[in-house]
Amino acid sequence: MGWPEHKLQAEVIKLAQQLGWRHYHTHDSRRSVPGFPDLVMVCPGTGVLLFRELKREGEYPTPEQREWLSWLEGAGQDVGVWRPRDWLDGRVQERLRADASRR
Repeated sequence: MGWPEHKLQAEVIKLAQQLGWRHYHTHDSRRSVPGFPDLVMVCPGTGVLLFRELKREGEYPTPEQREWLSWLEGAGQDVGVWRPRDWLDGRVQERLRADASRR
């Protein structure tokens, strides 16, 4: 399970697009506010908005990333961290498909 983060991101975005989700990802975070989540995804017609930090196995969010996730969760948003194991066990796909089917 040595997937790099960019491979996980590519798989998540590919499936999300197939299911009708829209996403935003900052391509060059060096000029962005530190810690903002990797992906913001919205499923049109459902009201579902997800903020997800993507991490390789064994890596954890930085203090700035944890702070952003906490702020967003405190504002009532759906936040989380996805790792390759979440893709490989089907958890990510299940979540994206379930929300997309609510349309």
